[in-house]
Amino acid sequence: MRKKHDPIAIRTSLRSRASLVAAGWTDKQIRAAVRTRDIRRVHHGWYILQSLWDGLFWEQQHLAHVMAVVDDARAPGPIAAGESAAVVYGLPLYHHRPARVHVICNADERVASTADVMRHYGPLEDFEIAEVNGIRCTSLARTVVDVARTCDLETAVACADAALRQVAVNDDDPFDYCEDAAEDLRREMRAVIDRMPRSRGIRVARWVVEFADGRAQSIGESVTRLRFVQLGFRVPRVQVRIDGPNGAFYVVDLDAEYWWVEFDGSSKYLDPQLRSGLSAGEVVVAEKKREDWIRAVSGRMVVRLGDEHIVTLDACAQRLAEYGIVPPRHRPSPDPGPPR
Repeated sequence: MRKKHDPIAIRTSLRSRASLVAAGWTDKQIRAAVRTRDIRRVHHGWYILQSLWDGLFWEQQHLAHVMAVVDDARAPGPIAAGESAAVVYGLPLYHHRPARVHVICNADERVASTADVMRHYGPLEDFEIAEVNGIRCTSLARTVVDVARTCDLETAVACADAALRQVAVNDDDPFDYCEDAAEDLRREMRAVIDRMPRSRGIRVARWVVEFADGRAQSIGESVTRLRFVQLGFRVPRVQVRIDGPNGAFYVVDLDAEYWWVEFDGSSKYLDPQLRSGLSAGEVVVAEKKREDWIRAVSGRMVVRLGDEHIVTLDACAQRLAEYGIVPPRHRPSPDPGPPR
């Protein structure tokens, strides 16, 4: 089962050819270990245990690739950018598996891109550069804007939501959302956009920055919200509290005006860490009681979608049709959809 690893542990697990040779390996042994899948070549001259690689989510597999590229370069090295900077910050890349590491290099040192490294050249202001876990990368604001400009809309929205959540949510209380911190990052992203008015994808990036909401608690919630507005629905509220029994409260993922919308990732039922000691069956029963209460006190139907229902717009529309829900014939005003 894949799980999230400490970035420092990933970096210390990387081994260069030089370090392997110093430990007594020969080039023949290294090649044999790659063939037998004992180790994996991450970048030219850089390796990691295949068993560790197989246990990483693809964002962290790309992070290992970024680390190898950065460690292989001469100081101060290139600046990780775009999706490669996103994984340094721990941001998600929904269904996006980068084939190459994206870096921004000094314009005075022109080096050609390679099969696994895409080198970009362009000016960066000092405030657009940061260092995270010893890796130089673009700032959080610049990173989100670059992902929004160059990646699919689903990836962009999930990444932007996660970035706002990273700065605005208290880890000890997932419902403690600091609007001021979120707005500060949004202003920084707007400033980045203003510096590149004619760049490719900038209109979509501008829409993503305004649409992003750090209260979304998962990638699935982010993409579900996007699907609803793409179909023409309004989603005025995210993470809505509803009074529950005995002074407690329940939280619904999305308010779609006429319905409550819940994203049900399979991990809610299958991951022991998320079940809080309950069996999968007990979680299902608890969810049923919760939904019955919400319907009773609000008079609204609860619409549930899973991973398979949000992977495409058509899949989402088909799922809503099962509930008898038809997208509006006319898109609401103002138009919630991204520029095309």
